[in-house]
Amino acid sequence: MTTLTRNWAFRIAGGAGLVAFGLFAAVFFVPPDVEKAWVYTIGFMVAVLAVLLAAASRLSATHSRLGVRPRTRLGWWAVGLAAVGLVLAVALPATLMQLAATIEGPMVAASNVVVLGFLAAIAAGVVGAVAWFRRAERSVLVLLTMLPALFALYFLIGEFVFPH
Repeated sequence: MTTLTRNWAFRIAGGAGLVAFGLFAAVFFVPPDVEKAWVYTIGFMVAVLAVLLAAASRLSATHSRLGVRPRTRLGWWAVGLAAVGLVLAVALPATLMQLAATIEGPMVAASNVVVLGFLAAIAAGVVGAVAWFRRAERSVLVLLTMLPALFALYFLIGEFVFPH
């Protein structure tokens, strides 16, 4: 860990994380809704940048090369959870909406399935972060699992911050 604190990219990632946290806190103090939404969105963009910078600094600190396939069990779990999240959040609700016109009677609400998909995406991001930063995973697929997790967090938190 001391190697990461001496790495300039990791310091910038930490600063970007602090800026993102400050922007999230500022959401509660910005009066108009339009500006509040922009501050919230920019905060998540800065958070994504912080995650990517931290991952890049980890690669440069360990002098590792990127791979495509996961090498660890946690890496495969992250990719699998991301695939399940994608199916539950996108494919299954689309199928349910197509079948809703032909099926009479009660059906599962598509929003319930989407929330389960978002939870699977968040779990994939957490498992991917643990695999990347603690288990020396160097797969691009594992790194990409963090992006849907951040989007799911962005969407779910946004539903509570901006109720409609």
